[in-house]
Amino acid sequence: MKKIISYISVALLVVAIGCNDDDNNLPVIKPEKTGMVTIGENTYEWVRYAGLDWMTSNFKEGTPYYELTYGYTDDLIKDCEDLTPEEWDRYGNLYSYEEAKANAPEGWRLPTDEDWKKLERAMGMSQGDADATGFRGTEEGTLLQQDITGTGIALPFGGYAIVTGRPAALRFRHWREFGYFWTATEEKNETPFPDAYYRKISFRSSQIERGITRIVDSNYETNYPKHMSVRYVRDAVD
Repeated sequence: MKKIISYISVALLVVAIGCNDDDNNLPVIKPEKTGMVTIGENTYEWVRYAGLDWMTSNFKEGTPYYELTYGYTDDLIKDCEDLTPEEWDRYGNLYSYEEAKANAPEGWRLPTDEDWKKLERAMGMSQGDADATGFRGTEEGTLLQQDITGTGIALPFGGYAIVTGRPAALRFRHWREFGYFWTATEEKNETPFPDAYYRKISFRSSQIERGITRIVDSNYETNYPKHMSVRYVRDAVD
């Protein structure tokens, strides 16, 4: 269902790349432009890089993932139900791959693998590293975690959720340790379900991972969707 979206333009910012004075000596990278978009009751800021507007917080519309059942018969692991409103705002919701595609607001889309590469190159990653898999680059993972005082992308460590156990239960993994983000780029495999490219950040690494994963997990011969964080993008409109 299409959602009513209102836009608030914000003044143009100049891309600035230099060296800051902190101990990490990270380059200073600023967005070309910023703005806000209101979707339902939530407002999302966005930043522009390489002709794409990126939401700067994880999407959080719909039913919270920890309230989903999908017919699971066991109790859900409750390690994330104590999220404060501030933490929910930061970490957002987790979605299956199909939900991630279907929930895109009008005018926005789930970023492709190439969209992520454009963002990574805007952070200084080489084309060779961008095309590689695994953890690549040098400082791009750290740069993409910065708030608006830096790059503004602000990727958080939102973890992921999978179904494991017998009886099956939706279980939460790696919150505050890693962030996992769907892309819209698929690859076929020998199963009825495609693989999809994803991105992963880690508190242990300044790099960012490019990988491929099954969009479902098999648990005792039953297939259940994986759940990851979602950032939406759009082509620059002005």
